[in-house]
Amino acid sequence: MNHKLMVIMAALLLTMSTSTFAADETPTGSTHKLGASLALALVPFIGGVSGPTTPLSDTYYSDTFDTGFGGRLELFYDWNANLRGQIGVVHNRWSGKFFTGGEFPDGAQFDDFSLTGLYIGLKVRFREAARLRPFILGNLGIVKLSSVKVTVNGNEIPYWSDTMRDYLDLGAGLEYQLTERAAVFFDVRLEVFGKPDSENWPIAEATGGDSLPITIGLDMRF
Repeated sequence: MNHKLMVIMAALLLTMSTSTFAADETPTGSTHKLGASLALALVPFIGGVSGPTTPLSDTYYSDTFDTGFGGRLELFYDWNANLRGQIGVVHNRWSGKFFTGGEFPDGAQFDDFSLTGLYIGLKVRFREAARLRPFILGNLGIVKLSSVKVTVNGNEIPYWSDTMRDYLDLGAGLEYQLTERAAVFFDVRLEVFGKPDSENWPIAEATGGDSLPITIGLDMRF
């Protein structure tokens, strides 16, 4: 993906957050600033090409991989009632499909594909006096994309190799405060990662992928 775009998005989020919530105060109703978050997600692909683009056809990630499942674990620190810094790990996995078309007119079974990585980011929460609070978030990181093979007519063919790539995660959602220490949340995100390395040019040439994680989770303050 475009590295300049990632930097611009991160800078805009940081500028907006720090200028709007500069006061150093604890979150309303809580003196606990440090905590952890655990979340699970459905992760459908919504963009990106997982094979070469030709005049006759395109092969999209959604053609070759089913809706995936994901999880993430974060540690966070609340600088004030609205602004949160976070560091986390993410893991998503997508089951491979049997795909017919593009470079595979006789069909090919794709391996499962996964993404695992580390990120840092910010969450900005609104309506600090309310139990139900909307929020926006943004994360930047680096992820490892797994290798993939395809099976064609019983023969296994290398497709992508293990690849380290940049990662961007932007989202919005709602948080509900259960107790002083615990909250549940729901969000929808745009998740973007860079292109995997091809092991079989040109049939395995791809772009980066775009997914839309639909996430539920639990925050616990220490």
